[in-house]
Amino acid sequence: MNLNNYLAAEQKQVLSANQMQALSILSLTNQELEDFMTNEYLENPMLESAEHKENDIMTSIEKFSDGETTTAYTDQNPGSPDEDEPYRKELSAKKENLLKENLLGQLNWRDYSKRQWKIMGYLVDCLDEKGFFPHDLKELSAASGYEKEELQQCLFILQDLEPVGIFSPNLAECLIRQLKAKSIEDETLFLLLREHLTSLISGQIGTISRTLGISTIRVKEYIHLIGSLNPYPVIDSQQSEASYVVPDILVSRTGERWNVELNDQWTGEYRCSSYYIHMMEQSTDPELTAYFKERLERARFVINCVEQRRKTILRIVEAILKRQEDYFEQKGPLRPMGLEDIAKDLEIHASTVSRAIKGKYVQYKKTESLKSLFTSAAVKNTEQQNISPEYIKEKIRALIALEGKKPFSDQKLTEKLADEGIIISRRAVAKYRIQMNIPDSRQRELFSIHP
Repeated sequence: MNLNNYLAAEQKQVLSANQMQALSILSLTNQELEDFMTNEYLENPMLESAEHKENDIMTSIEKFSDGETTTAYTDQNPGSPDEDEPYRKELSAKKENLLKENLLGQLNWRDYSKRQWKIMGYLVDCLDEKGFFPHDLKELSAASGYEKEELQQCLFILQDLEPVGIFSPNLAECLIRQLKAKSIEDETLFLLLREHLTSLISGQIGTISRTLGISTIRVKEYIHLIGSLNPYPVIDSQQSEASYVVPDILVSRTGERWNVELNDQWTGEYRCSSYYIHMMEQSTDPELTAYFKERLERARFVINCVEQRRKTILRIVEAILKRQEDYFEQKGPLRPMGLEDIAKDLEIHASTVSRAIKGKYVQYKKTESLKSLFTSAAVKNTEQQNISPEYIKEKIRALIALEGKKPFSDQKLTEKLADEGIIISRRAVAKYRIQMNIPDSRQRELFSIHP
């Protein structure tokens, strides 16, 4: 064995921290970008928002102002003497049943006894209108006849259910459980919620800052974090079935011209603070000047990254529209298109395209994921052009629609596709037919089924 040392020259590309940060910002959705910029705004005095961001942050916790209300859930919509009373009672009963189904449906019935199921159903009925459980188990034991230990055991089971925070004794504990679910263990934040929530809701930032011995910036960061939590678990459970996608990119068309814009007007504009820049220029304290310069550099970097993100996404979407115009106008299927195709069009790296489209949705005549617009080529036709699976499916569907009394077999469809320059196997034809839920030739002949 020959062990010798030697030197070899090689090239390696190492991304700097700033480059990694820029790529991370590129991959953010509009909502994620708003959260990122809000955190930057709170931490960096050199970053200024054209919107009233301070008011927006405080507004985000206004929803907590009545979170301590503890009206029993079973007492909701008690009815009234008017003619709508039967409807009100029916609506209330439906809501209660839906809540119970949503909660108990998360459990495996084999894991618990009949008595435990009865107790857990009883405890669900004891929730207040917000999803809190403010009751004393000793009093419930006396009223229900169940042992306190039984109630406690079942309560522990129910507190682990979704949505996080359900069955908490109060608003503060509900929020703390949500924070812990996000792996946030901050005792100062927990103390703020348990002892200073009322002051927080009333906007007494200075008082909280002095009492807890933390900066006002830190308090504002806490407010932003708390504002993202859900104060009403029951309402969240009832509304969880509704899911809406907010498009990141809006596309319209004027004549032959495509118009592309980011759906980010609600995020607000950010700029460098002229007030703090002037303070930096007038400062005679070297440490303060150095701090301001570092913060100014960070602010400029972030603003530049956001602007670069905007330009990159718009260029990519415009390139996609050029390649998929018929698809967007609902005149044809998706054409084969990979990340490399768009990267080549724009002279950028395919990984940049991948990051830019991550988690983002585009809206024109419908809303769809950018990622779903990228397809792999299935085969090449006789002219060596890429043919997408969607295109082949449409061809198969068209051929079957035109067949006579004797439906085409998969082999016959294969031959007809070959006549049009599309060379694929009979097995591939069968696969595409099945994916379109089209029966085979025998079933189509028997039931006269056509797509």
